[in-house]
Amino acid sequence: MVESLVAALVVVVGAIIQGSVGFGVALVAAPVLVLLDPRLVPGPLLLAGFPFMLLLAWRERQGIDYGSIAVPVLGQLAGILLALLVLSVTDPRMLSLLIGLMVLFGAGLSISGLELAVNRTSFLVGGTLAGFMGTTSSMPGPALALIHQHVSAARMRSTLAPFFCVGTAAGLIGLLATGQMGEAELLMGLWLIPPGLAGFWLSSWTAPRVSESVVRPAVLIFSCSAALFLIYRSV
Repeated sequence: MVESLVAALVVVVGAIIQGSVGFGVALVAAPVLVLLDPRLVPGPLLLAGFPFMLLLAWRERQGIDYGSIAVPVLGQLAGILLALLVLSVTDPRMLSLLIGLMVLFGAGLSISGLELAVNRTSFLVGGTLAGFMGTTSSMPGPALALIHQHVSAARMRSTLAPFFCVGTAAGLIGLLATGQMGEAELLMGLWLIPPGLAGFWLSSWTAPRVSESVVRPAVLIFSCSAALFLIYRSV
């Protein structure tokens, strides 16, 4: 019971942050969920986040730039296929290690300070990384957030939300089709959907009020700490 409440809490917090600045739900939730039960990632977390992503995309629909979606989506599909191959040959211990490394990699991208050119090549590479990271660790955000880091939080939300919807749906279909998400994982994901929706509702209030400069460092510090502990436990 305690583990279920902790899982719900981290999903709520992650959803509030993503609904406020554009990404963060998996950075916060994935490391903790894997520590609670490795089966919670990636499938259940992807399922829990899907309704949240749809609602966020709808809320931010007026700011969506549809012209910037097609190329990263193609890269994302390639990354998803690669991730499904990796997942099919990886045991739970190695998956925990992989997720910990992916979280650190994603956090590193977010805080690196690099400014990549916003063009087809960067969109394709970012989409591929996002597809791989999203399917293996439910954490696609930082790969594309790095490309768009110079925009406002509002623009970040509207740019990434529809991309996450497509990637989450494709990842779930892939996991189900390859037998890597069964009945137990489906039930876990369904349990986490209400916390995700609660986080979305709260983010409608926090989005115009929370300082992006405060939230992101806190998310990254928390996530890196959890990921390092996860890696330590795995090895």
